[in-house]
Amino acid sequence: MNRFVLTACSLLVFQGCVSVDGAREAAAQHSCNWQNKCGDVGAGKTYASLDECLTKQRASWLDAWPTASCDGKINVDKFNACLTAIDNTSCSNGFDQLATFLGKCPRSEVCSVSGGGCNCSNGQTCCNNACTNLQTDRDNCGGCGTSCGPGLSCQSGVCR
Repeated sequence: MNRFVLTACSLLVFQGCVSVDGAREAAAQHSCNWQNKCGDVGAGKTYASLDECLTKQRASWLDAWPTASCDGKINVDKFNACLTAIDNTSCSNGFDQLATFLGKCPRSEVCSVSGGGCNCSNGQTCCNNACTNLQTDRDNCGGCGTSCGPGLSCQSGVCR
């Protein structure tokens, strides 16, 4: 099951909003897929199992893209370039590996919305490059750009 999930994930291209947690999880899965392809997963290898690889890679990507530094934002274009670079990295060329992880996936590029929309946590929606709760935001009540009139508040996505 894990092998299918890891392989299928490499085919995904993310559009719109991606949470920081979702970005780290995808990067961990792509990294472990790459490690597996390069023969680094199994008994006596760098990672004994795919589960061990995922655990360690999740921690590594948490260090690379910490929530506080990302401020809840992922540049989707740079993030997709990072995942593609991971998938296409040579197994036998150390310089290629460094170029991928340092050059294509740096915090300064991925943890930024410049050129790539915004990324919101669950329950929030990206409206005009800002995360908002459509259930309570009086400027985006029930949908982006739906503003409540004077004296009204947004309750459960309805101006009242």
